[in-house]
Amino acid sequence: MAVSSISPQEVLEKFQGDYHAAINTREYHPFVWPYRALSPYLLILYLLLPPTRSRLVHLTRYPLFALITYLSISATRDCRSPAVTVGYGIGLLNAWTILWSATLLIFTDGRRDYMRIERQERPYITSSNESDLIENIQGETTALDGSTKDGLKSLHPVAEIPKVDNTPDDDPTIDYPEVFATQDPLSAPNETYTWQPLPTSFLHRLDYILDLVTNFRGLRWTHQSPLNTLPPPQHIRCSLPAPSPPPSLPSSAYPTHRTLFTRSLLSFLFNSLTLDTLKYLTSLDPYFHTFPPSTTPSPFPWPRTTRLIISLLFVYTSLLNIFLLAPILLSNPLSPRLFGPHASPWLYPPFFGPLSDIADKGLAGLWGGWWHQLFRYAFEAAGDFFAGTLLHLPNKSPPGAAMRVTIAFFLSGTLHACASYTILGASFPLSKSWAFFAVQPVGIIAQRALSLWLKKEAFKHS
Repeated sequence: MAVSSISPQEVLEKFQGDYHAAINTREYHPFVWPYRALSPYLLILYLLLPPTRSRLVHLTRYPLFALITYLSISATRDCRSPAVTVGYGIGLLNAWTILWSATLLIFTDGRRDYMRIERQERPYITSSNESDLIENIQGETTALDGSTKDGLKSLHPVAEIPKVDNTPDDDPTIDYPEVFATQDPLSAPNETYTWQPLPTSFLHRLDYILDLVTNFRGLRWTHQSPLNTLPPPQHIRCSLPAPSPPPSLPSSAYPTHRTLFTRSLLSFLFNSLTLDTLKYLTSLDPYFHTFPPSTTPSPFPWPRTTRLIISLLFVYTSLLNIFLLAPILLSNPLSPRLFGPHASPWLYPPFFGPLSDIADKGLAGLWGGWWHQLFRYAFEAAGDFFAGTLLHLPNKSPPGAAMRVTIAFFLSGTLHACASYTILGASFPLSKSWAFFAVQPVGIIAQRALSLWLKKEAFKHS
């Protein structure tokens, strides 16, 4: 039986009424910042401690993680908001804080296991040290700083840097005016790049830790994912010592500030218009603003399929617009002077992969290639810890791979279930949100098994 339609304003009033009733009866508490958001700040404060070999500092991370977990669970259990998006964020961000803290404190050591690509100055070349520098680059003498004869060469192999075709749209001096590639080591600028561990200077360490904690994809860090990211450009990669990053792409694959800003801004405007169109379509369907939504009529053909498509487009477009804010803010003409190396265009690749990943790899390609990989490193770190460190299952063995995939989707389902749990109304966090992700490994394994069987059958009849 169809349920009579009510307006979106009445829906909002109902949420606000339910919220205030729950607050008055002390069933829930308002989400108050920063009192109810202390967990990530505790993580940052611990990582900000100066570099030390103290065993006490090293062991402090375990009780700290227990405290972060307690505070995050407490906020998830007790806090609510009348706004659906804010309520969703309460559960999602607290669950993510626990997982990300576990990644940087338990699965790995955030103070010891990470390094970031940073720019450093080289000694200026003068007539008095020119011959020494030439000999040092050729590996024939000791370096100027007293290191071994291969030291400077391993840090800055400028002889391997190819010349670049400096066309207006492909000129490295546009985005890196002080760092450009050349085959002549004496004409190269007095800067190079290196892997930076935890710095000793407080201001340097503050920038370093804030980047580590907020840079979930690990761009320009040792844990940078190769999926949907760009490796460092050639002039950066060639000056880096081990661990060597992936090979660089052709220079045309790296956008300039201008192209990145223009492309991101146009995409943001188009997505905003798309969201307005989707909003209008939802206003025509009582499903999106009635209680309960599942039994209401729809003006569209194939209501269930149409509603799923509209919902998926809403999620995709909204996420994409949020992701586009960073390149818009950090790739405009003022960004290099305001944000320095954080404004480098190669640090802002697309968050979503090509649709061909779905066509080529099916369900595994959808989640492992096309969909955003924002949480991927945390999922992989958890899988390596439980499957590798605790159970000693090799990464490429069938049991090890299955265990890692299962852990990743279990954690993803938990994140989304916590987000669903903290919104007002009937949201079914376990039977819908968590269950949706829990069945994905089953689908991936079944699809791979079917694919192998079909190939085997095709081989028999060939």
